[in-house]
Amino acid sequence: MPNIFDQADIRFIFPDNWKVIDSHLESQHRRSISLENESSVQWSVYIYSGSENLDELVEETIRAMHMEYEDHEESEPYRQMAGDYELIGSRMYFNFMDFILCITATAIEKDGHSYLFVAEAEDREFDENEAVFGAVAFSLLSPQPSAQTN
Repeated sequence: MPNIFDQADIRFIFPDNWKVIDSHLESQHRRSISLENESSVQWSVYIYSGSENLDELVEETIRAMHMEYEDHEESEPYRQMAGDYELIGSRMYFNFMDFILCITATAIEKDGHSYLFVAEAEDREFDENEAVFGAVAFSLLSPQPSAQTN
């Protein structure tokens, strides 16, 4: 049975072997939620009220990753489909200890909000979880059914 995140007008489903590791929901301008599975694969969403420069959000993330991980291998444009939604951004690779980390930063604007998605995993685990990242993003971006009242 999947987990459901439903707080501060943000609702999405995520796998039952994942958990919320951080959330900042107080700000009206930028809210964020981060998830992690048992293998330390991470997925985060940053939700901005209003229209933001999506390219700049992705570039800021790239700069932050370069500061966190010194041994950068390469960056490349990246597109991910989340159901019918196309997320556009960048894929980065970093050497960290004995691993190659794959980090993506993608963004989309929808319904008056800007969304930045950041996923991070060891390279092989990233490929194994890429569909999960898209499914969680899709559940967040999809219209939510309204509550039925009797």
